[in-house]
Amino acid sequence: MSPLSIAQYLQAGANAFDLVIFDEASQIPVWDAIGAIARGRQVVMVGAPKQLPPTSFFDCAESGLDDGDVEADLESILDECIGANLPTRDLNWHYRSRHESLIAFSNHAYYGGELVTFPSPVTHDRAVSLQRVTGTYQKGGARTNPAEARALVADIVARLTAPGFRESGLTIGVVTFNAEQQKLIEDMLDEARRKDPRLEPYFAESELEPLFVKNLESVQGDERDLIYFSITYGPDPAGQLAMHFGPLNRQGGERRLNVAITRARHELRVFASFRAEQMDLARTQAVGVRDLKHFLEFAECGARALATANSGSLGSFDSPFEQAVAAALAQRGWQVQPQIGASSFRIDLGIVDPDAPGRYLAGVECDGATYHRSATARDRDKLREQVLRGLGWEILRVWSTNWWIDPAGTLDRLDARLQAVLAAQRERRAQQAEREAEAERLAQAAIAQAMAPVTTPDEKAPFPTEATPNAAQAPATASAPQTEEVFARQIGAAATAEFNANAGAITPAQAARYRVTDPAEAVAGANPDRFFDSEYNDVLSAMIAHVIEHEGPVLDTLLARRIARAHGWLRTGGRIRERVFQIARARHRTSDEEAGTFYWPDHLDPTVEAPFRAPAEEDRVRAADEISLQELASLARTVIARGAQGESRYAEMARALGLQKLGAASRARLTQALQAVSPNP
Repeated sequence: MSPLSIAQYLQAGANAFDLVIFDEASQIPVWDAIGAIARGRQVVMVGAPKQLPPTSFFDCAESGLDDGDVEADLESILDECIGANLPTRDLNWHYRSRHESLIAFSNHAYYGGELVTFPSPVTHDRAVSLQRVTGTYQKGGARTNPAEARALVADIVARLTAPGFRESGLTIGVVTFNAEQQKLIEDMLDEARRKDPRLEPYFAESELEPLFVKNLESVQGDERDLIYFSITYGPDPAGQLAMHFGPLNRQGGERRLNVAITRARHELRVFASFRAEQMDLARTQAVGVRDLKHFLEFAECGARALATANSGSLGSFDSPFEQAVAAALAQRGWQVQPQIGASSFRIDLGIVDPDAPGRYLAGVECDGATYHRSATARDRDKLREQVLRGLGWEILRVWSTNWWIDPAGTLDRLDARLQAVLAAQRERRAQQAEREAEAERLAQAAIAQAMAPVTTPDEKAPFPTEATPNAAQAPATASAPQTEEVFARQIGAAATAEFNANAGAITPAQAARYRVTDPAEAVAGANPDRFFDSEYNDVLSAMIAHVIEHEGPVLDTLLARRIARAHGWLRTGGRIRERVFQIARARHRTSDEEAGTFYWPDHLDPTVEAPFRAPAEEDRVRAADEISLQELASLARTVIARGAQGESRYAEMARALGLQKLGAASRARLTQALQAVSPNP
């Protein structure tokens, strides 16, 4: 119950409890807590003095007062208990963040590095990213940053509609600096929901963790997998950046920043209209503003922006024993990185996965200083390994006594266990690929069966051409995949013939089929460790050009996914996407659509229709919003030319795309293409 509910529903002195526990005690005023305390024999206050105190800022901000006019923070029952020197116990283990970088800044700035955090099994932990926006802060009545809000909402919509996101089960939350920006983002998301029904399930109250939009004063206690943080404040229309950041300028403002940046479990995306170097700390004494500057540096540069933190494997060996084990494993061909982590707890040795250089195959624990620093055997032998395995680590142990007595035999056993882990990993990946292939095969078989034409004496073929036989005249014994192959070839040939007749810009062999390409074919070898280095630009440029040349026009998210997979990454984070888009925009022509940005090869013109390409393989079907409108318009023109009317146009286009069903979003996309070539789709 809340303290208010206790006062309303429980009679004074009638119900004495053995124990009363206050959660989020830092937000409870003293006078609200007294009644509940009086009803218990013992009391436990749970809270963080570095998080939000009781405040009336939210109510004042809603009423339209300027940020500088809000009331001061109130004393909490937690502050009162600490001031009274009641016994305290620190809870140092941090579990929420699935990536250590999500808590690294707060651990460094507010908790003195005392939090025990656990590294994730990735070689480059950059779960915190900075997204620069060319926006302006509207001071006075509006107190919003519309450009920043639009960029943030567009990123959310792209994430929610990306293939496979629903299956991932990830949840999203948005944090803003004030109530006005919160309301603006809510309105933009509502508009996006009206345009795209696919977004609606993420906002449903029946969801365990629906998408939320909250400001600094109301977000404490909430958490989501992905958090979007809108800084809101920025340069004015004249380009001047005022050192005024609302609640951060007040005493205790750093508490609000700490709350905002620690809500994410998997990823934190920060949207800002300025860079850290634009902030002049000589113009303010506010601790919160100072911390904001340092946090923006951290979001842009990573853990190297922290004075005492290491990024990934920048630590040195903890003991000669670890160094000897690492050297021996390196001689066996394993890539070893020492001291993985950014807090007081580190994994002694990380073994890089040879099949996916962006991840660690296993962690090797040596009984060195980190092991002996643990207070109890339960901490060092059970709980810590349990947490690490929950994060995806495979943990192996090497004991110094075994190494001292029999180094060769111990090394052989360790090497054999690593080989077994690698073999099991490869088997799991093969089984997963086999399951996915089987699911795709069954789905495509169902599609092929559904699209197989029913032959009647006067029925005309869907897309006859001189070079392609009628699908209805194919042998009766043809399999479903063969029927689909004939259909796809007919579509591609017809579209190509019509396009060449009108534009003459491309050969039939280039336009008829859509094939997925491997960016690694363009270079000698992909190196994920150098992905963000400027010296790696030429390699990335070659890979990007290869994909665009063979798959273009290609959607920006698809392009980034191809590049990420070529480097062994299973997820395509915001920093990876921005890196790919920056190079692609500088070298290739683009066309912007509601679905996103499409990158075009040199032999096609973005201002005219592109030839439609049917899928070359059964498991390479593209969604409607992954195909440019110019290409869909080419397909629509061919369907209309064949005499299709009304709903049959949609049915034939869906069959050509290989879609099993035509959802509302796909139908809206096809309607756009049909309207581009015919006023009555």
